[in-house]
Amino acid sequence: MNFLQRLSLFILIMITILYVYFSFFYKNNNFLESISEKNNTSSYNPVEASKEKETTTPVIKLKEQDIKIFLIDNSGNLKPVKRTCNLEKEESCFKFAINELISAPTRFEKSKGLSSEIPHGTKILSIRESKNSTMVDLSSNFESGGGAESTYMRLKQIIKTVNSNTSTPTYLYINGRQANVIGGEGIMIKQPLSERSFDE
Repeated sequence: MNFLQRLSLFILIMITILYVYFSFFYKNNNFLESISEKNNTSSYNPVEASKEKETTTPVIKLKEQDIKIFLIDNSGNLKPVKRTCNLEKEESCFKFAINELISAPTRFEKSKGLSSEIPHGTKILSIRESKNSTMVDLSSNFESGGGAESTYMRLKQIIKTVNSNTSTPTYLYINGRQANVIGGEGIMIKQPLSERSFDE
């Protein structure tokens, strides 16, 4: 075998090796890289999944809220009565509760033996709510008639209703003045309104 033949054979062998390398190993490397990329993109990331869940979870807004007012039953005890506050219509469910108490009882409640010691003609002059305190200002009709026992009961109705519908310290006013003494009997109350407002 002469030199040219050997050279030709060597070149043929090199071409064969290069062909095998590029056709097999290069394709396999690309294949492995594509698998790696897929794994990286499809890997589970709990933080991202949590964020996605938070953004896609719909927020359900309540349209109604139950409030309680306090009326007097046949035995002379305070009884809670439920009302439903429409959150889309009412400015404040606390204001709604006080309005409902002042206008109670309904005909149906009267038929069930429920009553109120809050005098007819009592008006809400204003209700002011803030983060630190709430003020309920009633007309002077609230103090009129009924004697000491009636005045105690109407105050208890107000206090129970207030405390059931807000945790904010609430103050009772009569005609724009803080009510520290109520009625002709001169019943003294401590403010803000609480279960201990009559404690000496």
